[in-house]
Amino acid sequence: MNRITKYFLFVAMLFCSCGYFSQNKKIDSLLALVKRDNSSPVLGRLGEEDTNKVNHLNNLGWQLRQSNPDTAIILSNQALAIAEKVGWKRGIASALGNLGVYNWLKAEYPKALEYHFKALKMSEEMGNKNGIARQLGNIGIVYHNQADYPKALDYYFKALKMTEELGDKNGIARNLGNIGSVYKDQVDYPKALDYYFKALRMAEELGDKSGVAKHMGNLGSVYNYQADYPKALDYYFKALKMAEELGNKNGVAANLGSIGTVYASQSNYPKAINFFLKALKVAEELGDKNGVAIWLGNIGSHYIATKKYGEAEKYLLEALNLCKEKGALNNERSIENNLSELYTKTSRFELALTHYKKYIVARDSIANDENAKKQTRSEMNFEFEKKEALTKAEQEKKDLIAAEEKTKQKLFLWFTIAGLGIVLVVAVFIFRSLQLNKKKNKIITEQKEMVEKQKEIVEEKQKEILDSIRYAKRIQTALITSETYILRKLSDLKTHK
Repeated sequence: MNRITKYFLFVAMLFCSCGYFSQNKKIDSLLALVKRDNSSPVLGRLGEEDTNKVNHLNNLGWQLRQSNPDTAIILSNQALAIAEKVGWKRGIASALGNLGVYNWLKAEYPKALEYHFKALKMSEEMGNKNGIARQLGNIGIVYHNQADYPKALDYYFKALKMTEELGDKNGIARNLGNIGSVYKDQVDYPKALDYYFKALRMAEELGDKSGVAKHMGNLGSVYNYQADYPKALDYYFKALKMAEELGNKNGVAANLGSIGTVYASQSNYPKAINFFLKALKVAEELGDKNGVAIWLGNIGSHYIATKKYGEAEKYLLEALNLCKEKGALNNERSIENNLSELYTKTSRFELALTHYKKYIVARDSIANDENAKKQTRSEMNFEFEKKEALTKAEQEKKDLIAAEEKTKQKLFLWFTIAGLGIVLVVAVFIFRSLQLNKKKNKIITEQKEMVEKQKEIVEEKQKEILDSIRYAKRIQTALITSETYILRKLSDLKTHK
């Protein structure tokens, strides 16, 4: 059975249980679109109909990512199958990126990295800088969750540089905040504050109230860690006010709880309990059972500090039941420990021992689970790094071949340029020689013409002179009596005598 056929079977199953997923209008709308898409086959060529199918599946998966990441994974895998069949690279990159996020939500970090790196490569092939920036940031988030802070910072800074080149101010603010969070986790509070303030200023410039609220909350947490409680409260209250204005109930609950934590750090337990109760109320309104369990546990543990043991027991037992229902072993461990402390203080030692033993079981179970997960992650990381090394080696080989080809092309280009240069020099030399000869010939011709002209002038002058002489001679001949005439006249005179 091929992937496309599985897609239609899955969609049919999805609609059999659509009431379970139909949590809001957006999901309802996307379900309707996917149902409509299901009525027509995949054409197998790049066109609007198939690209819409890919988008609808990807978007529906994205909406379900928090409530049901497993279903989101199935949807994006089907989107990936269709996108690959029709050869739509943008759809492939989108599906791969989404699969990375869904695996990250499940704490499947090696898988998440594998998908994000594939999405990054696809985005680079397309020259999609926005996609590249997004995947760089996502890779940074995964490394951050793995507490691999150097790699997290490396990818966050790469993402920051790309968003700066794009002029994407929302992306810049997001990456600045992420960098601040890494420094906070490294207990480098001055740097954390520096980047959180940069992120806050950027969010304020953009008028991004949601971002402003988030970064103010982050600043509050750093000041709380630094035991600068007045500043911590100042920023938490500002973040709370903004979350209330935005109608962001999750943000409201988180900031109320954070304010309670600051008061608890100052041993002001009545105020701490008051804010935990407010956070509990909002979590109940949201139907957030995990949040409800956390705030019930916090209220119970702080009632122990105020010696209100009856109230403490009521809240802790309610929190314990919710943790068991949700399988929240980490919270269950803390509550079992608090109950053991409560029963010890109220001299109910048998119950104290029972809950202490349960605390030990939960603690060891978490440790074993964490060790197993650590081992699995190590194995998966090894496989991933091995695969990454092979990919890197292949890429380096390709890069080397490409570099050699590029060098050959450069040499060919240089030889061509050199050849053309020589031809050009020879051509210039010949041209100059021709021009010089032409110039010389012109001068010779001009000189020859000048000589001829001068010769003509001289000849003309000579002719003029000869003509003058002849003319003068004629005049002279005309004016002077001839010798014969004179002799004849003299002879006549002699005869008359």
